[in-house]
Amino acid sequence: MTPDPDDARVHRLSRGAVLWRSAAAGAVLVLLAIGSAWGHDPMFPVGPMVQYAKWIPPDGVVRSTMVWADTTDGRHVRVRLDPQGVGVRRADVEEQLTRIVAHPELLRTISSAQRRLHPHQPQFVKLYVVQDVIQLHDRVPSSRTTHTLATWVVRP
Repeated sequence: MTPDPDDARVHRLSRGAVLWRSAAAGAVLVLLAIGSAWGHDPMFPVGPMVQYAKWIPPDGVVRSTMVWADTTDGRHVRVRLDPQGVGVRRADVEEQLTRIVAHPELLRTISSAQRRLHPHQPQFVKLYVVQDVIQLHDRVPSSRTTHTLATWVVRP
């Protein structure tokens, strides 16, 4: 069976189509370069997912940040940092950690969101930003300490 010569024809792009595609590819490359150099999580996919992009040396330190709360029913609970919990992700807290430590009143966002999203649950009366620090030795956890970095009394 001999191939049909019409099927073997090459269709060339017009000069305008080549320029348009080249410009689009160039723009994507520029965005990726800017995102890689100065990006942070909200810029994903052109910025790095910083929470997954960290390398820890074999004898390094792993830090895990969380938020705890005292509630109106007298319990001490871990705050659920996700869209279904208080609408704030743990990565958002970690990204703003320096600001939160300097200005604990920024935790108002978490207490307000909990009150708005879960009005029938016990409410937060005091918030704590806590960080577990795990020391590694040959990639194996060798010690763990917990530090309270900030506290804030909820004011309605």
